[in-house]
Amino acid sequence: MAVTDEAITKIKEMLVSGQLKAGDRLPPENELSDQLGLSRSSLREAVKALELIRVLDVRRGDGTYVTSLEPGLLTETMGFMVEIHQETSAPELLEVRRILEPGAAAHAAGRMDARAVAALRSCLDDADPQGTALELAAHDFAFHSHIGRASGNPYLAGLLDSLTGSALRLRTWQRITEAGAAASVLEEHAAILEALTLGDAELVRSLMTVHVASAERWLRRTPAPRTVPAVPVSLPATVPVQQEQQVQPAPRPVAAVPAAALPVQAPAPVQAPAPAPVPEATREPTPAQTQAPVQPQIARIAREPALYELFAMPSTPGQKAARKPRRPA
Repeated sequence: MAVTDEAITKIKEMLVSGQLKAGDRLPPENELSDQLGLSRSSLREAVKALELIRVLDVRRGDGTYVTSLEPGLLTETMGFMVEIHQETSAPELLEVRRILEPGAAAHAAGRMDARAVAALRSCLDDADPQGTALELAAHDFAFHSHIGRASGNPYLAGLLDSLTGSALRLRTWQRITEAGAAASVLEEHAAILEALTLGDAELVRSLMTVHVASAERWLRRTPAPRTVPAVPVSLPATVPVQQEQQVQPAPRPVAAVPAAALPVQAPAPVQAPAPAPVPEATREPTPAQTQAPVQPQIARIAREPALYELFAMPSTPGQKAARKPRRPA
């Protein structure tokens, strides 16, 4: 054990045994060092450490005193630890609060007198849903602190006060105000107050559990991205706005051209592949042949002239006569 740790242990033993009580003044440094068998430098280090955790109070020019040793004062050390670890341990700290605070609120339900209820109601009435995150965080601390003290357990009240540091509470309310949900959270406070007024311990326990779990969800929530407002771009005075909207010129209306001036053209016939050449002496062209061109399917199937005539020639009487081979003169 280090010499400083040994000095702290011996002073603690004096407090536990009753040799030193709350508010007592410690003996002079040289006398106390001889009594404890420690060097004066080791004693000074021990006194500094105990001053940090609010066990001793060093008053310059007057001496060193034992503090009141009240639970709320001693649990300030826990608050110091929470402030240091809030970035990495915030969910775990809120989990501890979710376990302890509903029980403390349930204890308060049966012990709150008219004065405590009036103080809690005044705290709630002073809260403004449109207030800043800093103002709402201060209200939140006061509201929960009132309930903790009303539980009648000062150790529990001091521990709950220290579990949510000021920065951690402020960050939670920043998420709430950014989402515009401050009014709904204050309504949860109002419901808890109503249950406390009725003295319903189980209802208070349930409402407080939901309320602390809601704060935990707000803390875990990703902050909303900040949008940069668009800078309006003004057009030059010489450029009309309508010119930018006209991407293409309006088409010329068809009704402006007289119908009589438009030439009437027959639709172009479908061009069929040219059939194999047939001697004109064998047959004469007929109107049906000129109007009904040979289908491309037949031209592809019957490439030979004889087969082409067999598939492609019409079957009218005049055409049948034209298909008969002529006898040589």
